[in-house]
Amino acid sequence: MKNIYEQKNAIASCSICYTGQGIGKISKKIFSLSIISVLTIGGLLVSCQDKNNKNNKIEVMQNNQEQKEGILKAIDLYVEAGKKGDGNIAKPAFAPTATMSWSENGALKSVPIQVLFDGFSAAKPMEANYKLTTLDVEGDVAIVRIESQFGSDKYADMFTLVKDGSDWKIISKIYQIKK
Repeated sequence: MKNIYEQKNAIASCSICYTGQGIGKISKKIFSLSIISVLTIGGLLVSCQDKNNKNNKIEVMQNNQEQKEGILKAIDLYVEAGKKGDGNIAKPAFAPTATMSWSENGALKSVPIQVLFDGFSAAKPMEANYKLTTLDVEGDVAIVRIESQFGSDKYADMFTLVKDGSDWKIISKIYQIKK
């Protein structure tokens, strides 16, 4: 409101142009008042935007945490299956059509995910753990990279996941044995 009052005064003082004050002083006054008005309005807009951004950031952080927990639930099932030597534990983490791929002697190998389940079930229980290195989510799709260890074997595992209802399903697993 103060700015509107000041602008009215600036316009009213324009009549001073004809009473002897220089045009330069009046132009500077009007220019200064215009800048102050723009800055005030801009400040109000930024203030409103900051409030909205804070609310959006909190909402995004909550959604991201929920997504992360859902995604890592699938990864945890994968690792738990290796720990216990039971491929059935991993099945709920994967889509039925999921695949597992790797490079062997420079040649692409790709198999249905059942091969992974069978491998876990054929193995004895072992120490297994992982470290999350990448988790990238866009809407209902995600890419995850972990550094895992099953027994003495170390892997770079990468997964693509898609949200299925309220669950995240791994649709592909690719890996590289680390030496």
